[in-house]
Amino acid sequence: MNLRSFVSIVVLGAASLLGASSANAKVFYVAQGSNRTSGGTTGCSEALSVAWFNNASSWGTASHQISAGTTVYLCGTFRGTPGERLLNVLGSGAAGEPITIKFMTGAVFTAPYWSALGAINLDYHSHIVVDGGTNGIIENTANGTGRAYRQNSVGVHATRCTSCTVQNLTIENLYVRTSATDYAPTSSNNCVFWHYSDNMTVNHMVCHDATWAVAGDGNNFTLENSDIYHVDHGVASDALGTTTGYSIHNNHFHDFANWDSPTDRYHHDGIHLWGMQGGRFSGGAIYNNTFDGDFGYNITAQIFLQDSVQHMAVYNNVFVAPATRVMRSLWFYASSTSLVGGAASGNSAYNNSINAGNHRGGSSLMATNQFLFTAVNNILSGGNSDIAIEGGGSRSSTGVNHNVYRDLFAEFGDSNTFALTGKTYHYLSAWQSACHCDGASKLVTSAQTTAFASTTLADTVQTVTDEVNTSVTTTDGATDPTLQELATIGEGNGLNLSEIATGELAGLAFDKNGAPRPTSGPWNVGPF
Repeated sequence: MNLRSFVSIVVLGAASLLGASSANAKVFYVAQGSNRTSGGTTGCSEALSVAWFNNASSWGTASHQISAGTTVYLCGTFRGTPGERLLNVLGSGAAGEPITIKFMTGAVFTAPYWSALGAINLDYHSHIVVDGGTNGIIENTANGTGRAYRQNSVGVHATRCTSCTVQNLTIENLYVRTSATDYAPTSSNNCVFWHYSDNMTVNHMVCHDATWAVAGDGNNFTLENSDIYHVDHGVASDALGTTTGYSIHNNHFHDFANWDSPTDRYHHDGIHLWGMQGGRFSGGAIYNNTFDGDFGYNITAQIFLQDSVQHMAVYNNVFVAPATRVMRSLWFYASSTSLVGGAASGNSAYNNSINAGNHRGGSSLMATNQFLFTAVNNILSGGNSDIAIEGGGSRSSTGVNHNVYRDLFAEFGDSNTFALTGKTYHYLSAWQSACHCDGASKLVTSAQTTAFASTTLADTVQTVTDEVNTSVTTTDGATDPTLQELATIGEGNGLNLSEIATGELAGLAFDKNGAPRPTSGPWNVGPF
């Protein structure tokens, strides 16, 4: 046998094996109006029933059963009764062979309100993908202020669901709150709820009108490329024991004001991670996100990292607040320097742009009781202070440096541009002397800001491409005049961080738009 014949046989053999694998991947179609309990493999016209999907005998390794590698397509409209849990997953996929539940084009789950255990329940299984396909929707139609129902309701429920994914799905109107005095909702109206679920991924999801949009716990959680609005919390997660590997990136969080109340019942956060009662977060990254629109007056912070949170890197994010609001945009907070789960330590903020609204209160960047804290290459433009470092703690060897600060004293007469352990400063030199930091940072005066007011950042700030396929308008640093001006002054004034741009900080090697940063020489300050 010559070499060419041998290669041909090997190639044909490999193709045959691949074909066999593909042929063995099972496909079923399910529709609500069907009564079928057999077949269902050729299309929606002969789809199986929901009852078939929820029957334990439909799950297993036989040819007529759902097993690892199976795709179940959902056809048409599924109308639920109040509080119904429509689909119950009763088996697990395998690594590289998940069970996929996929919405066909135009498929919709609609009910007055879905169960608190989910319209789709994935509890106690693994390697499951819920895929909305082109335009899949889970919605409530009658749950909220002045509506027929005011109940807890969840889109996808995933307790102890290992390596599960929710993607390409719109989950909407779980609780539509239109009155500031509506105190009926709890935190349990979630687009996605996960609990003790490691390797959970939520990707390309639109979630609006819920309480805590994405809530739960587990290691190696990822939220990416998603659009979240009209909610009380975007991400809410507590650490159970030592929790690691969070990655929250390329998301748009905006417009939480509909959850305001006179008593601050719903204190909003874009992202709230907390380590309390012995739990702690250890390692993770929050990057390339946009926080804008009106977050309301009951906001705690757009990012609030509370108590035992360690080695969490926050970078390449843009925060834009209305001039009518008072807020802390990025708040690293620990209630004490001694916590059961360990002190807040090793947290960092790199290359963020933050405009925190008006100047009656709040801060662009606040660090409370933080050890080995780092803040480098940030653009900080108020509220009441650009940066505030309070309580005890310490700074890393890199420390606080190469930032661009807006001169709040020159523009607004605000003497609190810098805050350090209960004292305030409005001159950069006084701040540098007090904190023993920021030797390479810049304070931009009113005159300098005016001089740059007509400057465009075509070379540095590209028009931001919204990675979420929605009609929601994104307000980003690229269109915020103040941040544009400050970014111009920060061109070429940043510290080169390419040596640390690995692992959880790998995304730091690129700007918010994906353009590579230089491996040598200075970086631009800010995310672009």
